[in-house]
Amino acid sequence: MSSTTVQSLSRATTATFEELALLFPEHELSPEQAAAPLDVAVSVEFRGPLRGRLVLRASSSILSAIAANMLGEDASRQAPLQRDALGEIANVICGNVLPVIAGAEAVFHLSAPQVHEGVDSVSRDDDAPSASIMFGVEDGRAEAVLYVFGEREGAEQVSQGAVSAA
Repeated sequence: MSSTTVQSLSRATTATFEELALLFPEHELSPEQAAAPLDVAVSVEFRGPLRGRLVLRASSSILSAIAANMLGEDASRQAPLQRDALGEIANVICGNVLPVIAGAEAVFHLSAPQVHEGVDSVSRDDDAPSASIMFGVEDGRAEAVLYVFGEREGAEQVSQGAVSAA
């Protein structure tokens, strides 16, 4: 995992949770947060100069806070809307991190976010993450994992140039 890619994913994830969900990720997990299960997952596939997917796993205990802050208090009690809100967060994270790692001129096509019932069903045995971050949110936690397949040659150089210019 490139430290540049991890930093880019961390910045995009933190900013998205703060600005869209009005929640503040904690990079040092409390014992309660560390023990919270990651029992909900959404993924966004992308293709363009790079192809892959972003997976966002979260504790179900934080979904009502996410939905309430994004959609209003009534939506916070409805499981489908909670998962939709988490999917939108994943979509925004993906849309924000890709231009940083591939360059501002790169064009990507993103799939609609998919909710995964079993968190393990998101991973494939031969997949190795390009970047992964874990953080505490409220009384739970979340993990963002970026998988990039078939990286083009020189992708890291593009990534480093984009980050240093930011």
